[in-house]
Formats: sequence, structure tokens, C-alpha cells
Amino acid sequence: MGNKTGTGPGAPEAEADTDAAAGGNDEIPADADGEGSSGAEGADGEESSPRAAGPEAAALAAGPARPSPRQKLAPLLRELPAALIALVISICFGLSFGVNYGVDNQAAYMLGSLRLLDPSVLTKDFYAAGAANYHPAFAYVGWPLLAIDRGGAAVGWGLVVTVTLGAMCMYWLAAELLKQRRLALATFLLVMAIAFVTRTRSVAVTFIFDFILQPSTLGSLFLLAALPPFVAGRYLLSGVFLGLSGLFHANYLILGIGTFGLTQLLLGWRDGWKDLARRIAMQVGPAIAVFLLLSPLILSSVRSPDAALAHEILFNIRSPHHYAPTTFKGRFFPVAAWQMLGLGAGAWLLRGREGRGRRFGAAVLALAILIWTGTLLTTWVQIPRVAQVFVWRFAPFLDLLMQMLVCAASASIAARPSLLRRIPTAGLTLTLGGFVALAMLDNEGDLARALWLVLAPGAAGALIGAAASLLERRRVRLAPARALLLRFGAYAVVAYAAFACLHFAVPAVKSYRERSNVIKGMRGPEDDMYAWIRANTSKDALFLTPPQLARFRLIGERAIVVDWKASTYVPSELVEWYRRLEDVSGRKGFRSAKELFNGYGRLDAARLDSLQKKYKFNYVVVARGRERNLPGKVVYKNSRFVILSLAG
Repeated sequence: MGNKTGTGPGAPEAEADTDAAAGGNDEIPADADGEGSSGAEGADGEESSPRAAGPEAAALAAGPARPSPRQKLAPLLRELPAALIALVISICFGLSFGVNYGVDNQAAYMLGSLRLLDPSVLTKDFYAAGAANYHPAFAYVGWPLLAIDRGGAAVGWGLVVTVTLGAMCMYWLAAELLKQRRLALATFLLVMAIAFVTRTRSVAVTFIFDFILQPSTLGSLFLLAALPPFVAGRYLLSGVFLGLSGLFHANYLILGIGTFGLTQLLLGWRDGWKDLARRIAMQVGPAIAVFLLLSPLILSSVRSPDAALAHEILFNIRSPHHYAPTTFKGRFFPVAAWQMLGLGAGAWLLRGREGRGRRFGAAVLALAILIWTGTLLTTWVQIPRVAQVFVWRFAPFLDLLMQMLVCAASASIAARPSLLRRIPTAGLTLTLGGFVALAMLDNEGDLARALWLVLAPGAAGALIGAAASLLERRRVRLAPARALLLRFGAYAVVAYAAFACLHFAVPAVKSYRERSNVIKGMRGPEDDMYAWIRANTSKDALFLTPPQLARFRLIGERAIVVDWKASTYVPSELVEWYRRLEDVSGRKGFRSAKELFNGYGRLDAARLDSLQKKYKFNYVVVARGRERNLPGKVVYKNSRFVILSLAG
């Protein structure tokens, strides 16, 4: 690949390699991968000749001829097979999460979509109709999906499509970093082998994708989409994707502005402050526009007389698994181990590469600074505001970049063993340490197996390189073998990577129906109760329900007094949520969900009468057997639940 020079940090760097003349360039030659043209080809792919004369010489002097449609299409056709393979694996990855609706976080996040579809439901609900909606853009995505199928099938398949697109962004990132389609495909396949095992999960119950479509799913998709153009130096396109990521999730918005703004600072200002300002404006300008749009919503959670109490409720009662790092400090070890493994094996990939490696490295460093600084300020130094920012949201993305580095290094060394010299002794030590740490922390053994498969190509390349050095000392002629490896090595690495990926993909895809409630259907006493409620009660009815029935609003489509799942973030609303739970449980100052659920289970006539006078609900739901000695008429009963009407 020809060297390009530039003085600015955003411009391509010169690939000044000290041992390039000895064949030690970081990149595998394009023609070795079957992707480049020979030195006898001109700019348009036609063979040139020094004997050109007459009209041909005149044409050359007039400038290059306009490429024909066939010539324009040829590069795309060369990329198509690799892209199709990546697409198939991406679809498999999407299917592996299942096709689901109406569970977990969707019980809260889909309510905005449901109310857009049918404004007559949940009108008396404290959370759905009264509290601030922190994900307004997501509501407009879920709305048409529910309009297609109110049962949620389109929402479930929407997750598969979104995850598929996200995985394709990983392939795009590998292609931008490596610029060789077969090497990029091999890297992508190895990364996906790891992803099928880790499910993109990381510290503090964070993930890139989960088994339901939710605001963070779209935030993750667009954050992944922002990385490849950033590595390519296309900052405005990256910034647009970053803004879309923040539009769907405020946490991605705040962290994205800080992280990508820092990446531009890390790239430097050798072309002056104006160039730096221009790059920052392109990179985070769209996200800042989104911040201004959402600022009333975001700022409402910052200043409030209830802030101290709200912090205590959120951090230590409702979500310590997110905001109290001392409760999950053991999960930081895998994050550090991935960084040891990735930087130990692949730090050499961050040099040169026409600036692509440098930009990739800036993203890695910015994410590491964000995550480890945030961790320090919430463990060693306790700053609640930092915990509220939830910097660990981006930990899975740092893990992913580390995984891509180690996979790219392994694939590159397998295709060109001499590249092993690029890893210093310290790097090999870090690689070994990271591998051992991850293997020891792996309780089920799947990750250790995936790591063996990922590192095997690099280890094989190292052995081939060592054998070649030994044979060269014995004056064995290796030129034909070296030429064969350069010509077909990338194909062999792709074939192996496909095997490694399919080893984990096939079982995950075969069992996807078992993880799909849309396909299997949701059956049981709880869903039977919801069906009766939809068919037999008024849309404006208000229910008192056990706090653990998180799906009541979304599937039953009726308002409730309060539940445990649907908490809020505006301090005054969070305090109101907690007060309601204290009322329905009869447990003032409760500290856990278990305490809350047990309190509601002991509901008596006196407390029910007091609650009904305060909240004016029409029906009360209790566990079967608990209706005795409670006022009201039994209007529905099944094996688990009883509904009492308090009308009149």
C-alpha cells in the first residue's frame, strides 16, 4: 500500500515503518490477499505500456478516462462474497437472542409506544401517564411495530434485525481498520465466536445487545455504527450516528459526547486549534444538538430538593447492581483481562495504517479513561454524580475493541507469520496474563474454549515462522512456500475462522425458538388473567397489584397504583414512586424488593380500605387464598390470582 503523508491529526499518517524494506510492514500486501492490482496496472485497472503512442499517448496526456459502469461495479462485486458471509453470521447472531416481547425492561419502556397506539389506555397510571418519559424517541419506534402486531411479534423480530445490523457494523469496523477484506472477514468471524459466548455482556449488568428490543439496543446499534467512520476519518458521518445513539438513550448521549470529544483531543492539534475545533464540531455537534433537544428532560434530574433521598433510593435500594460498584467489584477483573489480552497481542495494529490504527487507538484510550476514571471516582472516592452517569455502560464496547484487536492480531500473524516480531516480550506476557485471567474467571468453560480457538491461528503462524527460521539457517529454499502462504494464507485463515464461529453459532441458532416467547407463546395463570382483564374491564380502570407483577400495564393494558420494575429518574418522581411502594407494602423505609413483596402479601382489610381511599382504585389483585377477609367481590379467579372488585 502506498504511503500517504499528512500533517494534521485527522489526516492520514505516513506509514513510516523502520523495517518496511525487510518486509516488516504492519499490513499484509494487498496483492497477497488477492485484492490489489499488479504493478503493471493503471489507475483504472487497465494494463499500461511504456510504448503507448499516437492517440493513446494523447488520451493519457488528457487525463484518466472515465471508468465504465463495469469498472465501477467491480470493486463492489469483489467485496460482495465476504459481506454476504458476514451478513449470514450476523443474522445468526441476531436469531441467537430469540424473538421476545413484553418481558423485562419492555414492561416499562414499551408503555410510551402503547399509549401512542391507544391513548385511551393507562390514563390514570402514575408511571405511564404522569412520570417523565426518558426515552421519547424509542416510543415512536415501538409504535409502528405494535401497530403491525399488537401481540409484539414485530417488536421481537425488530430485535433480530437490529442485532443483525449491529453485527454488520462490527464487520464494517474490521474492514476499516484492516482494509483487506479476507483478513477483515476472518477477524470478524473470530470476534463473533467470542460474542456468541459472552453475549456482549460486561461489568455492572451491561451489554451491547440483550434478548429484548429496548432503548439501549438502538443506542448500541448507532454507537457501533459511529466507530467505523471514525476510524476512517469521516467525522461528520460518525457524529451523525453518535447523535442518533444519544437520541434513543440519554446515557449514551452524555457518555458519547464525552468519549468522542476526548478522542479528538487525543488525536492532537498539529494542524492548529481551528482544525481541532472543526473536527470536534463534526464529531459531537449532532449529539450536542440532541442534548439541547432533550435538555429539559435531562436537567430535570439534576436539580431537585429531593436529590439526596432520590440518590439513596436509586443507588442503594432500587439499582445497586448498576450504581454501587462495591457490589460488583469482582466483575472488573474480566474488563482488565480483556485489555491485557487485546493490547498485549494487538497494540502493534494501532501504528500506521494511514491513521486508521491511531484513530482506533484513540477510541480505545478514551473509553479506558472514561471507565477507569469513573470507577476510581465511585470506589476509592465516592462521588454520587459520577455514579449516576453510569460510565460502565460503555464497558462492553471497550471489551469489543479489545476482542477485535486480539482477533485481528491472530488472523494477521496466521496469514503472515513474520508479523509476530511486532509483539514485544512485554506484549506476549500481557497476552498470556490476559488469557489465563479470563480462563480462570470463566465458570462454564465456553469462553476459555473460544479463546483457544481465537488464539490458535496466531499460535500456528508463530510455529510456522519459527520453523521457517530454523530451515533458513539450514539453507533450505523457502521462497515457493512463502509465496504460497502469501497467496492462499488468508483463505485458510477465513476457513478456520468460519469453523470457529460456527462451532458456537450453530447451537445458538438451533435453540433460538426455545428462547423466543413470541414463537412459543406466553401461557400461564398470569397471562390468562391479563386476557380476562383486557376483555372484561374498562380501559380507564385502576388496579392495586402485587408490586412484582411488572408486565401488568403492558400486557393487561390497565393502569396500576405502582410496581417495583417501573421506577423513574426525576428525583421528585422517584421519591413518589418509593412512597407509593411504602404504602402498598405497609413497610416504611423498606430496603429490598423481597421485603416489599412480603409486605404486600400481608395486605389486610384495614390497609386495603386506607389505600382505596387514597388512590381510588377499582380492583385489587392478590395471590389466591389471600382474598379471605378482604372486602370486595371476587370477579376473577385462577390457580394463582384473585381479582376483587371494589365498585360501589
